[in-house]
Amino acid sequence: MATASNLGDYLRARRERVRPDDVGLPGGDRRRVPGLRQEEVALLAGISVEYYLRLEQGRDQHPSDQVLDSIARALQLEADAATYLHELARPARAARRRPSRPERASAALRTRLPRPWWSGRRS
Repeated sequence: MATASNLGDYLRARRERVRPDDVGLPGGDRRRVPGLRQEEVALLAGISVEYYLRLEQGRDQHPSDQVLDSIARALQLEADAATYLHELARPARAARRRPSRPERASAALRTRLPRPWWSGRRS
């Protein structure tokens, strides 16, 4: 199951892939981090820097779909990568699915199968 740290790891990895030039920001020679800074992602996504930091650090575990979409656009994620971002942020959705019904053998098949040993009857 995905965790908040997985979300933060993914955001950091994707942030490092986007160069400032790719999104119209000045690059500069004295950048200490590869790719975008956290502040730049927050600016591009239209969210506060503090909120983005909480997401990367795993301290906020309920970002809205709108926030996730904004971050996906800011990081220039393709559709599959954006979907994965949503899945990382919502790991409980998959766990909430109803369990499937157990499969049942047809009556014809059951008559051909030997009775189980615990039934008390011999086949």
